[in-house]
Amino acid sequence: MYKLAVFDMDGTVLNSKHEISKENMQAIKELESTGVKIVIATGRPSELLKKYTNEMKMDDYVITCNGSVIGHPYKNDFLHHNVIDKESTIRIIEMCEENNYDYLMYTKDAVISKDNEKLKQFKKVGEKYREEDKANIIQTEDVDYIKNNFLPNKILIMEKNPTKYQELWKNMKNFKNVEYTQSWTGALDVSPFGDNKGNAVKILCEHYGINQEEVISFGDQLNDITMIKYAGLGIAMGNAEEKVKDAANYITLTNNENGVAKAIKKIILKEL
Repeated sequence: MYKLAVFDMDGTVLNSKHEISKENMQAIKELESTGVKIVIATGRPSELLKKYTNEMKMDDYVITCNGSVIGHPYKNDFLHHNVIDKESTIRIIEMCEENNYDYLMYTKDAVISKDNEKLKQFKKVGEKYREEDKANIIQTEDVDYIKNNFLPNKILIMEKNPTKYQELWKNMKNFKNVEYTQSWTGALDVSPFGDNKGNAVKILCEHYGINQEEVISFGDQLNDITMIKYAGLGIAMGNAEEKVKDAANYITLTNNENGVAKAIKKIILKEL
């Protein structure tokens, strides 16, 4: 009997237009109606998740920033909250500046960044949102202000050039107090050491008294592998990275083919 279903968002619940399809929404709500607890686990910060937690009417803890934050979507209630230490934060930003990597800092309250392509995208998308769905974005070109005034839950570093991206991965080996993973091609997520989606799901299970084998996890990227492996039933999307598929118990259709709904109806609801 499954008691907890954990869903990655981008590339999993969301299609390539960053929308929750009617099919996925209906299937998730049907699963929830059976008594299974529904949890989001994303690399996004809560500020960039508001539209979806409101749309899904989430009223329980969500996992954000790849597991460094487990908090309520609209209450000041945190089950877990961890930040990257100041020395590491400063050194990582300096590395980004020296190598011309784009980066954004995520805290539980804001997205902080210099002007870059990803920030422009977030702002453009946010223009269409209702006021209550919009993210708090702090844009500044003052690098010293960024380094000295924020302790991030996650730093997102972006590099489109494949060669430079591989160099970025090598450079991260110089940092011992963080862990890092990939949330999409060309994007490297840096979190406090020990924080990942799998550990966050474990914390939630201990909080709710749920056994590991009673967990279902859905994902598509390398940052989802820890929770795919932790779950009693790990489900990879058809569009998932090969390493994610290798870690999973089952591979469903892609995020553009309502793969989440397909797996819920074909496997999970039949077993409940």
